[in-house]
Amino acid sequence: MEQTKGQLAVKRAFSSSDLIVLAATFFVFFIVTSLYFIIGYFTGEDFAASRGDGVSVVLGLLGTIVGSVILFFAILGFGMFMVRMQRQSVLGNSLQIEYSDYAWLRDWANTTAADLQLPRIEIFVTQDPVMNAYALGFVRPYIIVLNSGTIRYMTHNEIKAIVVHEMAHIKYGHTTASVYLMPFLSLPIINVVGTWIAGFWSRRCELTADRLALMYTEDSELVKEALIKIHVGPDVAKSMNETARQWLQYTAERPMNRFAQTFSTHPFLVRRLSHIDKWSKATDARVTQPAVPPQVVPPAY
Repeated sequence: MEQTKGQLAVKRAFSSSDLIVLAATFFVFFIVTSLYFIIGYFTGEDFAASRGDGVSVVLGLLGTIVGSVILFFAILGFGMFMVRMQRQSVLGNSLQIEYSDYAWLRDWANTTAADLQLPRIEIFVTQDPVMNAYALGFVRPYIIVLNSGTIRYMTHNEIKAIVVHEMAHIKYGHTTASVYLMPFLSLPIINVVGTWIAGFWSRRCELTADRLALMYTEDSELVKEALIKIHVGPDVAKSMNETARQWLQYTAERPMNRFAQTFSTHPFLVRRLSHIDKWSKATDARVTQPAVPPQVVPPAY
């Protein structure tokens, strides 16, 4: 059965290493969180009260483990509730394009979501002059929120690239995984280190979303222009010439710049642009490479 444009784009943009990094993140969080509660028990009053009695220590440790599991699911449930509450807040203060006269975006988004085989998605526009967009949700309906600054300063095609980027976060399960990371990021002390660790996966998610925007729009310059506007603003976006980009690329290779990026949830702009160029060239080579004609084997006599 022939695949649609959306199915091909999703397949080509996917990277199995993203799942490996996510699994490693959860594993590290599990180990660190376990040590957090175990150390907390052995340094707490309950352990001191046991006076070294083996049975009391084991029971107390089991109680700590059970309590931590209950706390995990309680925080997870609260996080899910807050995601739903955030949707309700968006509903109350934004324009839902599905039921509006904003026809071109509504019709295109519905067609694109179906092409990408996505669950139901609600798209909202909220009053915020800062150019940005985000997606959230763990079950239907998922939502994408576009700031009014994005609508105002971007062309229709650039908005499409941004929306596909956000659709990628839903398609590849990034928004769902973020909800399950909440309990690990809510504990004192761990939340600081945990946010830093989660950043390695978060930055990969952004690159994956950029790739889907590239594969679906099939226009690397369009995706790069949209990203440049998001990062530096619409007024000076056209000033991002090749000289400026080469200088940014040069400084981005320095160790301090690479280390500074580890404290960001998103890759730095120049790395996103380079990533798009790399994948664009690789894709073009794979698509345009002529097929090798089959060898003709002479018949045996």
